[in-house]
Amino acid sequence: MRNLLGRLNARSPDDLIQISRFWLVPLPGSDRGRHVGALYRAMTDVRHARAVWERLDQNAQIVVRDLALAPPEPRTVAEIAAVTGLPDAVAREVAIRLYRSGMLAREGDSQELPVGATPRLFLPRELAQVFRRVQDEIDAGDLSGSSLRVLLEMLDDTEIEESATIWGIRVIPGLRRRADLIGQILRQVASPERIARVVAERGRTATAIWSAVQSAPDGGAVSLGDAIAAAGLTPPDRVSPDAARAEARIQSALSELESALLVVHTYRRDGSRWLFAPREIAQPGEVATTLPLRPLQPLAKGTITDPEPIHPAALAWDLLTVLREIAERGAPLWVPGESISRAWQRRLNGRLWLGGEDVPPRGYLGFLLHLGSGAGVLGASDGPAVPGADKGGVRPLVTSQIRAWRRLSFDEQMEQLRNVWLDQEQWVEGREREEIDVWGADWRGFRHRLLSELERYDTSGWLALDDLAARLAEANPTIIGPTFTASSARSGPGRDDQRAATIARVIAVELETAAAWFGVVALAANPGRGLAVRIAARDRPASETGNASEPVLSVSPEGMVTLHRPTPLHIWSLSAFADAEAVKPEARFQLRPGSVGRALGAGFDLDQIVQYLTRQRGEPLPESLLKTLRDWTVGYRRVRIRRAIV
Repeated sequence: MRNLLGRLNARSPDDLIQISRFWLVPLPGSDRGRHVGALYRAMTDVRHARAVWERLDQNAQIVVRDLALAPPEPRTVAEIAAVTGLPDAVAREVAIRLYRSGMLAREGDSQELPVGATPRLFLPRELAQVFRRVQDEIDAGDLSGSSLRVLLEMLDDTEIEESATIWGIRVIPGLRRRADLIGQILRQVASPERIARVVAERGRTATAIWSAVQSAPDGGAVSLGDAIAAAGLTPPDRVSPDAARAEARIQSALSELESALLVVHTYRRDGSRWLFAPREIAQPGEVATTLPLRPLQPLAKGTITDPEPIHPAALAWDLLTVLREIAERGAPLWVPGESISRAWQRRLNGRLWLGGEDVPPRGYLGFLLHLGSGAGVLGASDGPAVPGADKGGVRPLVTSQIRAWRRLSFDEQMEQLRNVWLDQEQWVEGREREEIDVWGADWRGFRHRLLSELERYDTSGWLALDDLAARLAEANPTIIGPTFTASSARSGPGRDDQRAATIARVIAVELETAAAWFGVVALAANPGRGLAVRIAARDRPASETGNASEPVLSVSPEGMVTLHRPTPLHIWSLSAFADAEAVKPEARFQLRPGSVGRALGAGFDLDQIVQYLTRQRGEPLPESLLKTLRDWTVGYRRVRIRRAIV
């Protein structure tokens, strides 16, 4: 066998010491096996091979290079001279030196040669492989302008797996494809926080060399000698007794840096050695990774039916509806993060802009309660202990801030609610979906980054929701934060990158919930493929529209009030004495005995109701409606008498 380990085991202890001096490898203790192991690790390391190559004279380099590139077979000195083109005497002298340094081995090792036999020499296959790589690096020339993806493609599988492990990627040998690992590494290095953590885990010598490389002007390369000197290290002197330790310290530091991809070694055309930091790591966030983003194809025109238009401030309007319901009838127990009473959802659903077929979208009412609490118009009951309070349950109450809130315009309300949403530390819009749980994410940063990414896309066409989410996840791998933990009820089919699939699912949920509720995107059914999404136009219409010359509202003789120019104040006022019937195409409120009775019980009188409707209508109410309102008022029992024991 012509492997290096066997050839080292066949050498005498004195030979091993001589080899260690040439390779500048410190030998631990006095155990022969440990000496062989230390030499084998160093001699198969490309960093030691580069240093040894630099110390070889020209003739020795020719012999090593030609034997590494030639077919692997033992050769006599004459055959080596024929392969390399060197004179026989020169080839013999070089072969002897290379044999003593452990780079050449003799067939038969220490066995005595028969009389008249000619020794046959060969380059052990591990050394042939490592010096072929050195020669490839020399032939490739200066790589400092190459992207990180190109540099990764030049590494072997073992090195890629080692780098992936350093960057926090779980590696299962044989089950993770090379291309998948490269893609994940490129996503990981996009985070400045993760880069800082990897640098912090390097040793003192490695960190010093890293700092020297980072200080190179314009992010270029720095010569190896200058980097070593800037790090306070002294290049090893072969005659020095500490040469082996100095070399080991330098090679260990380079190994730490290169395996972490922080520093890459390259050759210039003159054979000089240089170090540089890949641009994606030296300038995180400024230099984009060269990942090929998945194609994003707009859906064909005519395949998506545009959804019904909704009010630009539908979310603020719905919050007013919820506030009125709580003010008049109270709220059920609410445990943040859990679904609220389904009966309460059904009662409100038909009066909401963003209602569903039977109940509002999952999490919508909880989201409104969160926003109302953040805006200060909702508080928690401070009375007797609320059942379920041990689980964090509260019973929301409308606060006195409602007086100032109802006088704001819809645009002002939406701006405040948007700020409350963006400032939430928790994922309040996605917690009730029960599809995916995420811990440790940067939710504030996620929302801002998502809105910034969406601004780059065209607003004219429809896109498949899952395709857009996957594209955003690949374009910004740290959009929800550099590190997080997730538990998902489902995984993306056919997706090998679980991290990217998780991020894409989070983005999809965000687009289906808060982004759609705030009107950032529009959603529609995509037959056979789930949902379609369209980015909202940058110039959004004003929330309060209508012809200023027409009346605010109209009233039918049957007591149906149609609101033509809705504002928060008008909606709040009407809902005090009329039942909300519908919000589209126009907001309609119905006067009923019960609704008028609620207003009377709250302290209003009939004159206030009539004056408000008359003023906003611009003309007196129909006589038939006035008579009906008087009858309802007369029939209202302001004073109730019942038996009691005092």
